[in-house]
Amino acid sequence: MSQIVELKRKPRKAKCPICARPPLAALAPFCSKRCKDEDLRRWLDGGYRIPTDEGPDGPEAPDVP
Repeated sequence: MSQIVELKRKPRKAKCPICARPPLAALAPFCSKRCKDEDLRRWLDGGYRIPTDEGPDGPEAPDVP
């Protein structure tokens, strides 16, 4: 007879992505307004940008004679 074994995992506790403290429900996923503002500053400064070889206007168009 085969048995099914259930793996029980501990639920992960959420952490503030900036400082790793427990988040507040009103500011989730952040723990404070300071961390929420810091995350916004990082977005606006391009801190979460994915580097590419493309210019700001997109990929280079091929030269057509």
